[in-house]
Amino acid sequence: MKFVLNSLTYHNCPVTEREKAAFTESERHALLKRIHATPGINEVAILETCNRLEFYAYAKKELDVTGYLSELISEVRPAALESWNEYKTVMMGRDVIQHLFEVTAGLDSQMLGENQIVSQVKSAYRESIDYKTSRFVFHRLFHIAFRVSKAVRTQTNINVGAVSISQAAIELAREKMNVTSSTAAVLGAGENAEAACRHLIEAGAKKVIIVNRNRERARDLANRLNISKAVDFDGLHCIISNIDLVIGSTASLKPVLTYQKLKDILSEREKPLLIIDIAVPRDVDEKIGEFKSVTLMNIDDLDQQINKNKEKRIDEIPKAKQIIEKFTDDFESWYESLEVVPVISRLAKQGAELAQQEAKRYAKDFCPEELETLTTFAESLVKKMLHGPINYLKTADDDEISGEQYHAVDLINKMFFNGDEHNK
Repeated sequence: MKFVLNSLTYHNCPVTEREKAAFTESERHALLKRIHATPGINEVAILETCNRLEFYAYAKKELDVTGYLSELISEVRPAALESWNEYKTVMMGRDVIQHLFEVTAGLDSQMLGENQIVSQVKSAYRESIDYKTSRFVFHRLFHIAFRVSKAVRTQTNINVGAVSISQAAIELAREKMNVTSSTAAVLGAGENAEAACRHLIEAGAKKVIIVNRNRERARDLANRLNISKAVDFDGLHCIISNIDLVIGSTASLKPVLTYQKLKDILSEREKPLLIIDIAVPRDVDEKIGEFKSVTLMNIDDLDQQINKNKEKRIDEIPKAKQIIEKFTDDFESWYESLEVVPVISRLAKQGAELAQQEAKRYAKDFCPEELETLTTFAESLVKKMLHGPINYLKTADDDEISGEQYHAVDLINKMFFNGDEHNK
């Protein structure tokens, strides 16, 4: 078996290409269902955020996972295939494990040390459980990833004062305009949108308006944050001439602010309008940036804020990586301890040694000519006791070992070898 990662991330893929491979929840679930029914891929999890699309797989060595995923993407989202094939990166083995730990700990985030990624990884893991694509190995892998995240965040200062993408967007806005005298509209009512609203309030924005397709959701968020105004997108079109700043943060697959609907209003506008679109896919039609009064920026334009954030935490990176290295070593050792043949060999050897020790212990109670019979009896008894577990493990093919057999190997290691087989 092998660990394989295929990913598309902000590191080398611009938002204009990433957004083409942004799957809806139903599309992602369809992918998990298809993968679950595919022989050769035992376990898989899909992590999808505004900055990454990652497929973690545990599969047979001979299976071309990368080719299979490309075929699957071409069926579910044909328009994404070209970007996927051009920009995807592939990792194998230990690199996959270490990468997941770095992602969960916030080391691979666009905003170094940000906390939101932990809940996103947990969500991906829950989805994989719901669709039965995480089993014994991934249960262990992801639970250790969460332990890594906690260790890094408690033993280093990697996330002390760490900012989110939403906060970075507001910091960028403060560099471009006087936020305290502005009326701002936040598109969306989810976690990122709520964070953007809170940061705008903290920055002293004169007025914040929440805009969402579902007006009730917008009102609910407005009530929680004590914001006076919430509208739907049609309502925004009516008031956008009075808006100074727009933060785009919905989960829409298509632009919610379109050139066609806004061209008449924006073509006559002279007052500057700053739009910072942090959604992936983007919320704002890029043609809107052509109007003289509009400055349109996206998530890839946050470089200065990202660099400032990294400079504050760069000294913590080596400490965090040392922790991750230790957890990666431990996981690899545990995984290697699941190899069936060495466990069978060691179990049989330990059984024989135990039989001989016990025969020697009671040798004084028998005459010399009976010692051979005593030893034979002890060895025979131990063999019969171990016959069931060993026979069960022997039915496992290296490429077809089941989750139950993995559990058996792990339990044997804990029961007979004090759980430290990999250190022997």
